[in-house]
Amino acid sequence: MLESDVNILEIKNLRKEFGSRKPIVAVDDITLSLERGKTVGIVGESGSGKSTLGRAMLRLIEPTSGQITFNNHDLLAVKPKELRQLRSKMQMIFQDPMASLDPRMSVRELIREPLDIHNLGRREERNAAVEAIIDKVGIAQSALEKFPHEFSGGQRQRISIARAVINVPELIVADEPVSALDVSIQAQILNLLKELRKEMKLSFIFISHDLSVVKYFCDDVAVMYLGNIVEYAPTETIFKSPQHPYTQALISAIPEIDKSTRKSRIILSGDVPNPAEAPSGCHFHPRCPIAVSSCAIDTPTLKRSAPNHLVSCNLVDPRS
Repeated sequence: MLESDVNILEIKNLRKEFGSRKPIVAVDDITLSLERGKTVGIVGESGSGKSTLGRAMLRLIEPTSGQITFNNHDLLAVKPKELRQLRSKMQMIFQDPMASLDPRMSVRELIREPLDIHNLGRREERNAAVEAIIDKVGIAQSALEKFPHEFSGGQRQRISIARAVINVPELIVADEPVSALDVSIQAQILNLLKELRKEMKLSFIFISHDLSVVKYFCDDVAVMYLGNIVEYAPTETIFKSPQHPYTQALISAIPEIDKSTRKSRIILSGDVPNPAEAPSGCHFHPRCPIAVSSCAIDTPTLKRSAPNHLVSCNLVDPRS
């Protein structure tokens, strides 16, 4: 999104439609980049297209159009064999570890599977790698012969993380990786991901609806609404000076313990519209507290409101 010569991932005009007779646009003309070693958070309400975007980035679902470049490889143009090789460097952590772990496989088999699929090292070397990574994520070696149902949610997510990083990837898409966990466990998992990011020089796309988590973990933030990015800026800028009314409403909903820093809550009317019946003009205008009549007609585009700050709002003056 912001200029950089060291981007590991670049997405241009990415679009994902579902259905053919009357297509539903889940991701609409997204352009985004991720600098190597950095973390971009993608936030928004349920139905905004966050998870669809994350899966489309890795071609877990096929985009309708657009361009995805990973390490200078065009992911939509590479042949299946090359894509398979590239997948060893791109991994995903899912929201529900129980749904992403095969209940018939032991922990050892689950974590070793990426090495087996890509035929990395001899069998004894793979087992040694599994034993090393299980220590790193804080699971006892005695757990290796157990099965996923024998663990708590936090432990299962640690196993999922071990599985994701076992073959030393460069990019991880984390889709709500802590939202199903207790708050105390969330902190442990986030700290683990931070340690791994630093130690393994990982780059993250971090999808979440929890802005407090994003504030703690991410370098930049992209705010999504109904398939579009409506604001993009460094994390500190987003939280100190949000420009889009939707971002302002999301941030106002964050609980504050200190009354002196508590902000007035902005209450949005209604829910995220049905993508099959997206409003005309600015998709947010039916819920926007500052919308004017032209917002129902004019479709906004991302424009620079300040250095390193992009906003898609007809009422925000672009910076020349």
